This record gives sequence, C-alpha cells and structure tokens, in this order.
Amino acid sequence: MRRAWLVLPLLLALQACASGPFARPSATMLAKADRLAEQGNYEAAVAAYDKFLAARAGDSAAGRARMSRETAAAVVSTRAEIARLRQELAKREADLARVRDDLERLKQIDLRLEKRDKK
Repeated sequence: MRRAWLVLPLLLALQACASGPFARPSATMLAKADRLAEQGNYEAAVAAYDKFLAARAGDSAAGRARMSRETAAAVVSTRAEIARLRQELAKREADLARVRDDLERLKQIDLRLEKRDKK
C-alpha cells in the first residue's frame, strides 16, 4: 500500500510531462488543433490538423486527428452553406417584395380603370 503512494506522485509527474512543455511535438501539435477547435476557430483548426497529419501520419493519434479534422471541416462547410442560403433568402425576399409592390400598383391601375369605365 505504501508503495502505491510513492508511485502515484511519479505517475502524476509523468502525465504532466506528457502534456506540458516536455510533451512530444506531435502531442503539442494535436493539442493546438484541438484547442483551436474548442475555441470555435474551425478554419485554423483544420489547417492545424492538416499540419499534424502531414508531419505525423503514422502517429497513434492520427486516426482521431483525421476524425476531428473532418468534423471541423464539416462545420466550416456547413457555416459557408448557411451564409450562402441566408444571402439567397434575402435576395428572394427582396424579389418577393418587388413583386408585391408591382401587384399592388397593378391593382390600383385596375381599380382606376374600373371607375373610369363605370362613368
């Protein structure tokens, strides 16, 4: 039991080294990409994942990096599609407003013509 208490601080120290300044470069690169994604900077995260995958394609974390990259890329793509659809919707709403205005003008012309014909 006493030995477990001696090993526990050593394990914690090793874990801190794995994520601290002595971490493997690949772990640091991947952590940066993950941090960018968590912050919502998906374009930069995709680039960071690409950089990691180009440098460390054989790394044990490459599969997770590819999945995370695809997820971030899907978010970027979806946001671009949403922006495009919003622009298209705004254009169609403007077109619809013009059609309604034209219809109202035609209706007014028709009413004036009806009044004139009744006289």
